[in-house]
Amino acid sequence: MAEFRRFCIEFDSGNDEVLNFDVIIIGTGVAGLYTAVNLDKKLKVALITKETMQVSNTNLAQGGIAAPLSHDDSPDIHYMDTIRAGSGLCDSHMVRVLVDEAIENINVLLKMNIPFDLDDEGEIVLGQEGAHSRRRIIHASGDATGRIVSEHLGLIVRSYENITIFENAFMVDILTDDQNRALGVLLKIKNKNVILFSKNIVLASGGYGYLYKYTTNPEVTTGDGCAAAIRCGAKVVDMELVQFHPTVLYHEKNKSFLISEAVRGEGGLLYNSFGERFMSKYHHLAELAPRDIVSRSIYFEMQRTGSKNVFLDITHLDANFIRKRFPNIYQKCLELGIDITRERIPVAPAQHYSMGGVLSDEFGRTTVENLFVCGEAAGTRVHGANRLASNSLLEGLVFGRRIAQYINSKSQKNVKHIAIYHRSLIKKDFNLNVTTEIEALRIKMSEHAGIVRTKEGLENLINYIVSKLEVLNTMRLSTQKEIEYYNMLIIGYILANAALMRKESRGSHYRKDFPYQDDVNWKKHLVYSNIYGWEEIF
Repeated sequence: MAEFRRFCIEFDSGNDEVLNFDVIIIGTGVAGLYTAVNLDKKLKVALITKETMQVSNTNLAQGGIAAPLSHDDSPDIHYMDTIRAGSGLCDSHMVRVLVDEAIENINVLLKMNIPFDLDDEGEIVLGQEGAHSRRRIIHASGDATGRIVSEHLGLIVRSYENITIFENAFMVDILTDDQNRALGVLLKIKNKNVILFSKNIVLASGGYGYLYKYTTNPEVTTGDGCAAAIRCGAKVVDMELVQFHPTVLYHEKNKSFLISEAVRGEGGLLYNSFGERFMSKYHHLAELAPRDIVSRSIYFEMQRTGSKNVFLDITHLDANFIRKRFPNIYQKCLELGIDITRERIPVAPAQHYSMGGVLSDEFGRTTVENLFVCGEAAGTRVHGANRLASNSLLEGLVFGRRIAQYINSKSQKNVKHIAIYHRSLIKKDFNLNVTTEIEALRIKMSEHAGIVRTKEGLENLINYIVSKLEVLNTMRLSTQKEIEYYNMLIIGYILANAALMRKESRGSHYRKDFPYQDDVNWKKHLVYSNIYGWEEIF
């Protein structure tokens, strides 16, 4: 077993700047912002973001928010679609919470005047996406839902006097007392230590997509919140379950731009490099099959034809409809010389979403007292082995609001400033080229823990990561990039071990040496903590 250091850097509450808050929220995607706006305005809130408020996966989310609003839909149907897509790994109770509170949260957003797309009669326009049996995707500005929602929530947050926003603030560690209760966080702001104390700490820090060479995620997604939670003793779950989006633009100038699920939902067709449609060979729903199946099908088709991409075609749709429904995608492709109303879009799979995260209950509580989690950082088990399209923004809304309501109901005591510090015996300076090391790790992760995995590849990856951790554990970390690299190694190690332990193929997790679901000896949820090691939840 690899060892992780408890704290990344030295600190001392007697010398460092110290601030007190009622609630600390790490992250400014939809989960963090929505938690903030639902908190009691009497609470003193700190909102922490690694860069600016606009840099998050939410801002890049094109598709929309799933909610059973149509006359022929219901929470029960939405529930079954989610369960079916999750390949037997969804927590039924948590999914029930998600779908039952979907409409309620959409109504909250409507009261906040979020400008969702409406038809000529003023009714919300509902889109179709893969594995949904009904049209239930609410969107804004066609294909810019995440950006629109986060911008509006950001404006609201900035207007609240009880909320202090810390931009360009890097969370290094979660601080705990001798009973392992969370009591604050250690930040790096302009290379200076700042300690924030609070009885309520909410991780909404996003996923760990940047561990992979090709990803739709921004560079900030290095798993910092999840890694810090692991170091403080919190349990994590489902870390091996990583979703790859099937249709990411494949262009020499851009291999990370997402071509939304909604494009296939509106009738987009996939063709291989020989000009042949192929999805019907792999699944009866063809282009509307669940994401894991579409991603693998494209992967296998690329291998069969010896090509680096396939093509997504919507040229048979009305050109005006395309420009209106997908203005962001249309414009981005046009900038790269591709007119999607006339030309097929070159696409290939890329890492997109982390189903695993910090284990949490229906109120966002983790296994560490006073520590909450929501959004992509959370291991809610609602997505199972394969997230249903557009359930991610919904998850951030539902559980972010539940956390806020739970904190609002708690009796709030004044936070006391306690003496806490960490001294390290490590004196050796970091002497590696951290940029080169990060890129090497990302290549290894994509090669051995990507769409297709094997025992040999995973063992190779684990041995590589262990060797790097052993070296880093002898070095003094100081810069943000060095700590990010350490966090990425921690996440990669746990992810690869979980993938090795799951000797079957299920949802997004595909083992070439175990290509079928094992419904007899299968492990439902693999849980890891620094304190207890590996556990299984059935």
